[in-house]
Amino acid sequence: MSNKQQALWQQAQRHTQHQQWRQAAAAYEAIVDHDRGFLPAWLELSMAKEKLDGYRDAYRAVVEASHIADVPPMAAMVVARRLRRFEDLPRLQDYVERTGLAGRVPPEKLIDLASFFASAGAYEKTLGWIEHALKLRPDLAEAHNMHGLVLMFAGRSEESATAFERALKIRPTFASVYSMLSRVAKITPEHHHVDALRRLLAQPNLSTKDEGHLAYALHNELHELGDHEGAWDALARGCRARRIEQPYDHAGTMAMFDTLRRHFDATFSRGDAFDDPLTPIFIVGLHRSGTTLLERILSGHPDVADAGETYTFSAQLRLAADHVCNVIADETIAARARDLDYGAIGRGFLESMRGRSRGRAFVTEKQNPNFILLGPIAKALPQARLLHMRRDPADTCFSNLRTLFTHEAAYSYDQIEMADYCKAYHDLMAHWREALPGRVFDIDYDAMVREPEAQARRIAAHCGFDFREDMLQVGRESGMVATASSHQVRKGIVTNRGGVWRAYERHLGPMMERLAGHGLA
Repeated sequence: MSNKQQALWQQAQRHTQHQQWRQAAAAYEAIVDHDRGFLPAWLELSMAKEKLDGYRDAYRAVVEASHIADVPPMAAMVVARRLRRFEDLPRLQDYVERTGLAGRVPPEKLIDLASFFASAGAYEKTLGWIEHALKLRPDLAEAHNMHGLVLMFAGRSEESATAFERALKIRPTFASVYSMLSRVAKITPEHHHVDALRRLLAQPNLSTKDEGHLAYALHNELHELGDHEGAWDALARGCRARRIEQPYDHAGTMAMFDTLRRHFDATFSRGDAFDDPLTPIFIVGLHRSGTTLLERILSGHPDVADAGETYTFSAQLRLAADHVCNVIADETIAARARDLDYGAIGRGFLESMRGRSRGRAFVTEKQNPNFILLGPIAKALPQARLLHMRRDPADTCFSNLRTLFTHEAAYSYDQIEMADYCKAYHDLMAHWREALPGRVFDIDYDAMVREPEAQARRIAAHCGFDFREDMLQVGRESGMVATASSHQVRKGIVTNRGGVWRAYERHLGPMMERLAGHGLA
């Protein structure tokens, strides 16, 4: 680095430290103009551009960084993390293979890399890396935790629980492990973690994040033990902790819904068809409405690949709108939606999903909140099938309340907000049916579990392929299920999952009264 570049770098770093992003970006750009192989400047430029809400420039800087050869492994990990940030999973996979990164990083970083690939659906490779990391570092709690997660996705519940227990033996305070373990362990009066969870929850200076994980785990275990009063107290504490950690802006969400309704009427929502051998199947609905069951039914067909929950379509929207967004969509995306290039969005989506399709003619996308974006999806992908799963509002809302999500369901930790969001969802779906005549295919959860073959036949016919008996074998060992229903769906098609909320009815007055006021109970 020349003296001039060194001075520019120091200047750029000062601007970064003071969060003067525009000046920092200009300095980093000046550096890479002189030396396009200087990796740190490309990475810093990407982060500065992201702070300035310049999604395209931030993404382009990462792409430039990925072209630089002979990168030290820790720097290459930063490139991989940034590619994951922009949902460029094909480029991420190529980068890791091309640089041999998996063989150059220590076990703790290999676990991070494994998590990137798990999000890309490459579970076999992920599992191999985790097992290799465990051979090198059997005392690494994070590796046992990740091992448990992937085994859980694979339906290997007993092995998953054992892996989680190993993580806790190494680190007894590993809060997020308890919340996962509570979903796969067989909880009995002789085998449970209730006492340990209560001790941990009594600790002073507990972070709200850990409190949420521990409280939800305690709720799950007490629920299985039949202690519904204790389970409710734990759930209420978990919801309070999550609400602090993840606030919800209902007014902003409703403004976004209103903007989308104004833009996407029956005329504007029609897109220009284009030929492509891959047909996407979008599965949407509220969380916990049966969408995982539907995907398992579809993926039982040999022509259908299950991609699970991805942010691929949302990432294409962000690129087109040149806007950084950490959820499916926000008010800025909605405001810019009318002026986007939907042909480019559709083609970009299909190219990104091609690897996940594994050469099959159909690929599912089961990101539930995509119900928000059915107008943009229909316009960008006229050939897409839009399947909407609906379930009893009380069952769905309570199931949301008792599920610890990542970041897409901020409305689900308060009874009133949950009920109001459910109403808003119903209203938006009514708009999509009107704006997209014949495109939205409704599927009733109760009908699905009551008469699965009849429903599977009508779904297959709508999607454009023949019904196969294997579609009903949802408890099959093959395939991965990386959702909150990963353990439940392996039990097959269960007809008695409804009405769980009744055990907590006396505590659910605010939600039930609000649903009734909305005409949903």
